[in-house]
Amino acid sequence: MEYQLSAAQKRFAAFDASRSASVDLLAAAIENSLVRLSLLQAQTDRSVYRHGSRNGGEVSLALEQGFRVLKDEEREMQDAIRLLDARLGEYESMLMLIDGGGYLDIVREWTRVKQDTDECRRDLVRLS
Repeated sequence: MEYQLSAAQKRFAAFDASRSASVDLLAAAIENSLVRLSLLQAQTDRSVYRHGSRNGGEVSLALEQGFRVLKDEEREMQDAIRLLDARLGEYESMLMLIDGGGYLDIVREWTRVKQDTDECRRDLVRLS
């Protein structure tokens, strides 16, 4: 029994040394990867925010320009809404002249049903 125990200890000692070296190599590789990730993060932050460069404030300029673009789009949408409202008003006045209001009631009811249907669909999508 002592012979077997002695043989097992000698055999496993070699495996322990190999396993210990493998674990040390893995730990060094993980540490190296973490250092590289930290460096990559710092480079990304520097390139996005331009820390330490003479061109500081580029982010605020980009935000300001983006805000201006959104305001221009909002203005264009408001103009389009006014145009559509005017056209809808003209359409309604034509319907009143032609039908005296009967067809207009049908169109209004159909529009209301269509809006309610779209709203129900949005609710179903949101709830699902």
